Amino acid sequence: MSYFININKINKNMKTNHFHITKKIQVYLVLFLSLSITFFSSCKKDLDTPPIKVFPSGTVYTVAEVLDSLKAEITFQFDTINDASINGYVTGDEISGNIYRTFYLRDDSGKSIAVYRKKGSESYNVRVGDYIRMSLKGSIVAYYSGLPQIQLQADDPNELIVTYDRGVNIKPQEVTIQDILDGKCLCQLVTINDVEFVEYEGLTYADADATTNRSLEDCSGNSIIVRTSNYANFALEPLPSGKGSLTCIVSVYESNSSTTWQLTIRDLNDVNLRDPRCNNIAGELQELPYTQSFMNSFGTYTTYSSLGNQVWTIDYSTAKMTGYIESTNYANEDWLISSPVNLAGVDKVKLSMTYIMRYFDNIDSDITLQISSDYVYGEDPASATWTQIPATWISGSDWTTFATTEISLNDFIGQEVTVAIKYISETKAGTIEVKSISIEEGEPDVGGDYIFNENFASGQGEFSIVDVLLSSGINRVWSYDSRFKCMKGSAFANNSANESESWLISPTIDLSSINSAILSFQHAVNHNTEPASALTLWVSTDYIEGQPSTAVWTQINIPNYPSGDSWSFVNSENIDLSTFTGNSNVRIGFKYTSTSLIAATWEIKNILIEE
Repeated sequence: MSYFININKINKNMKTNHFHITKKIQVYLVLFLSLSITFFSSCKKDLDTPPIKVFPSGTVYTVAEVLDSLKAEITFQFDTINDASINGYVTGDEISGNIYRTFYLRDDSGKSIAVYRKKGSESYNVRVGDYIRMSLKGSIVAYYSGLPQIQLQADDPNELIVTYDRGVNIKPQEVTIQDILDGKCLCQLVTINDVEFVEYEGLTYADADATTNRSLEDCSGNSIIVRTSNYANFALEPLPSGKGSLTCIVSVYESNSSTTWQLTIRDLNDVNLRDPRCNNIAGELQELPYTQSFMNSFGTYTTYSSLGNQVWTIDYSTAKMTGYIESTNYANEDWLISSPVNLAGVDKVKLSMTYIMRYFDNIDSDITLQISSDYVYGEDPASATWTQIPATWISGSDWTTFATTEISLNDFIGQEVTVAIKYISETKAGTIEVKSISIEEGEPDVGGDYIFNENFASGQGEFSIVDVLLSSGINRVWSYDSRFKCMKGSAFANNSANESESWLISPTIDLSSINSAILSFQHAVNHNTEPASALTLWVSTDYIEGQPSTAVWTQINIPNYPSGDSWSFVNSENIDLSTFTGNSNVRIGFKYTSTSLIAATWEIKNILIEE
C-alpha cells in the first residue's frame, strides 16, 4: 500500500522536515541538464572512465535519511525545480536481465534502497561498484508492496545520474535466512552461508516462460524464496545440487494478508553451491547419484599420502596431484578416496571422471581406479582390500582440454563401496587434475574413438581468432566467456548492431589415418531468429594461418540451429566429415557475420570429433 502527501505540506515545516525543498528556481538546473546530456552520451559508449566529476550544488541526502522519512509510511514527491540529490554505491544492476528497470543504492552507513525508472525505455548505465550522485528532481519516494523505492520520472533517468567512481569492491553483509525473515536486511546485498536448493533435480533457475520461485534452505530447515526472471541470462541454467554460499539482493512482497521475503541473484558469479549437501556428510554413506566437484574443496572425498612429501591439493578448480616439483621428479603414492556409496537398488551403475593428465610414462599403471567394500573412511588404504577396475585414460595435449572417462561398476551392484584414484610416481612424475567424479545409474557411453575435443572449459584453447571486417563501432567479435565456459561471438556494442566478419578457427586436426569422422558441438544463438545465413561452419585442408582467404574453405551444413531468441544451448547433431578424411591438416572454422541491422550472439562449446 502507498501513502501520498503533497510536497507543499512538507515545505510548511521547513525546520523539522529533512526533505524541505526550496521553491526558488535555480540557474543550476540548466547547467545540470547540459552536463548530464554531455556525460551520458559519452557514458553509453565507454563505461570505463567517467568523463566529468562535477554536479550542481544543492541539498544532498543519504539513503538512511530517505528511509527514515518512510518509517511513517509517507510517500512524497521531490520538487521538480530544485537540486536535491542523493549519493551512494550501486549494489545491483540490470546487466544479467534478472533485475528489471531497477538498480540498488547503498550509502556509507549500509542502508539500501531500490531505484526504479518509472518512464522511458533507456536502461540504466550504472553498474555494480559505481559510486554515483543522483538528482531527485521530480522523483517519488514510496513503498511498493513493502519495498522502499525512489521512482525516477524522467524519460531517460541516466540524465539524472553522475558517476564519480567505478569498480568499487562492495562487500556483502553476511547474514542468515532467519535475519532476513526478521526484516533486518531489506534491499541489502547479503551473503548467506550453508544453504542449498530444496529441489534441484532436472530444474533450472526459472521456467522458460515465467518468473519462477525456487526454495532455498539452510541446514537448520529455515527456508526462503529465490525468485528468478525468465529473462535472466542464466534462467535456463541447471540449479546447483550442492550446499554453499549465495550472494543476493533481499526483496519483499507485501499484500493485505501476508509478507513474502525473497532473494534476487545478480548473476551466477554470486552462486557458490558446490559443497556436500547438509545431509551429505563426508565419511557417511552416500546415495546415488553421487557427484563431487573439486572446484574449491575435496567435499566428501578424503586424501591419503602413503609415500612422498607431495600430496593432493585443490588447484585450478580441480583436485591436483603431481610428483614433479621445481624440475625434479619425486617418488609418491597418494590416494583420492570417496565416502562410501550405496550401489543397491539399481540395475546398472557407472562412474564418470572428468580430468586432464599429462607426462605419465606408464599411464595405465601410474593412475589406477580402485574400489573397496571394507575400507574405513580416513584410514590407511593399506588396511583394506582393493580391486583395480580396468579403465582407459586419455593423455592430454594442453591444460585446458578436459577428457571424460566412463567406467561400468555393474560388478559391484548391491554393495556399499568406496572408490579411489591411486597415483604413483617414480623416476618420471606425471600430473593429473580431476574436475569431478560422478557415480550414477546407467551404462557408460562407449561412443566412437576420440579424435578431437575442445570444451572451452578454461579458455579458448588452441583455437585462433581472425577478424576479416570490424566496423568502427567494435574492436572484436569473438571472446571467451568464463561464466558460461564457451566462446562467444557478438558484434553488438554501444547499443547498436555493427557490420563484421570474424572467424574462430581450430588447430590442425589429423584425419590422415581415419576412414570416417563425425563432428558435433553445442551452440546457443540469441538476437537472430534466422541464424543459418550469418553463422556458418567451414572446413579447410590447406589453411595455415592468417586471413581465411589464403585457403580454400568448404561450407558444411549445420543440421540443427538454436531458435535464435534465447540462451539455451542445443546440440548441432552429427556432421559428417568423411569427405576430409585422409588429410593431416584439417581445420574447422566458425564464421560469424553481422550487419548494421542484425548482430547475433553466437555461443559455442563442447566441440567433439569422433571416428
